[in-house]
Amino acid sequence: MGFLAGPIFMGALMILAVNSLDMLVKCSRAIHCNDDSNNHSYVDVARAIFGRPGAMLSYLASISASMGVCGSYLLFIAANLQSLLASKDEAPGMSQGSLITLILPIAILLSSVRDMKVFAFASCLGDVSVVLGMLVVLFYGAMYHSANFGTDCVPIGSIETMPLALGAIGYLFLVHFLALPIESSMANRDQFPTVARWTFAACGLLSGAFGIIGYLFFGNATEQIVLLNVQGSFFISAVQLLLCVDLLLTYPVVMRPSIVIVEQTMSSMLEAKKTQAKQPRPVGWSVHFAACVLLGLFAACSSIFVPAFGILSGLVGGVSQTFLALVLPPLMLSYKHRSSSFFIARLGMTDIVVFVFGCILILWTTISTWKELHINP
Repeated sequence: MGFLAGPIFMGALMILAVNSLDMLVKCSRAIHCNDDSNNHSYVDVARAIFGRPGAMLSYLASISASMGVCGSYLLFIAANLQSLLASKDEAPGMSQGSLITLILPIAILLSSVRDMKVFAFASCLGDVSVVLGMLVVLFYGAMYHSANFGTDCVPIGSIETMPLALGAIGYLFLVHFLALPIESSMANRDQFPTVARWTFAACGLLSGAFGIIGYLFFGNATEQIVLLNVQGSFFISAVQLLLCVDLLLTYPVVMRPSIVIVEQTMSSMLEAKKTQAKQPRPVGWSVHFAACVLLGLFAACSSIFVPAFGILSGLVGGVSQTFLALVLPPLMLSYKHRSSSFFIARLGMTDIVVFVFGCILILWTTISTWKELHINP
C-alpha cells in the first residue's frame, strides 16, 4: 500500500470502525435495555431488529469471519513451522497443507474446551510474543538491512493491491463479531466506547509504526508474514514458536462464538425431530464436539484453498468482517429508529459514509481476491 498511503487508510478505517462499533453497542443496549441477561450475541441483535433474515445474514457472516480468521491462524502456524523445519533440513518436503492437517486435531481439541477462562493466560502470552516478534524484526532489520533503508519503497502502492491491503487492516480492527460479549462482560459497560477508542488508537499507532519501519527495512521483499524475512539464531526460532503457540491458544477463543451458534442450531434441529420441544435443552457433548470438528474442517479448507496469509486475511477482513462492521450496524441503527418503511432515509451522514465505504470494500476485495487467485494459483 505504501509507507504514506498505509497510515492514512489505516487511520480512516479505524475511525469508521470505532463509529460503527458505537452504532452496534447502541443497538444492543436499546434492544435489551429491559433484559436482565447481558449475554447477547451479534446474531441476537440482528434477529431482534431484522427478524429471521437479519439473523441468517449475521449468522453466516459471523461464522465465515470466525472460520476465516481461524483458517489464517492455521496458515500462519503452518508457514512458520515450514520455515523452521526447512531451515533445519528436518522435513524439506512437508507442505503447508500437510502441516495444517497435523495441527488441525490439536486446534479442534482446544476448541472443544467450554470454559474460556482456561485460555485467559493466552492474552498475556500473546502480548509478550507479539512484542518480542516486533523487536526481533526491527533488530534484524537494523543489523542487516539498514544500508538499504527506504531505498526500495514507495509512498503510495499500486491501486490493484489496495483492496486486499484494506482488508488486512479490517482483519485487525473490524472485530465487531467479538465485541458484544466483551462489552457485556465489563464491570462498567458505560466505559466501553472510551476503552475501545483508546485501544484502537494504541494498537493502530503501534502496528502502523511497526509496519512502516518494517517496510522501509525490507522494501518490496517484505513477506506477507514478516517473520519469514528474519533468519538466524535460536532466539528468533523461539519467538516464531511462541507466536505459533499463542495463535493456537487464541484459535478456540475466536472460534467460540461460531461454535455456540452452530451447536445451538444442531441441538435445536435434533430436539425438534425427537420431541418437538419448545424449550431448548443444554447442548450435549457429542453435538458440541461435532460443531468443533465441522468448523475446524471448514477453517482448514479455507487455509488450504487460499494458501497465502495476506490474501486470506485480506479476504476475511474485506468481506465478512466488513459486512458485520461497516454494513449492518448503520442499517440496524437506522431501522431501529425508523419513522417510515423507507428506513435508508434515516441514515445520518456518518452512517452513510460507513455504509457506502463498507459496500465498496466488499465488492472491491472480492474482485481483487478472484484476480489474485487466478494470477497466482
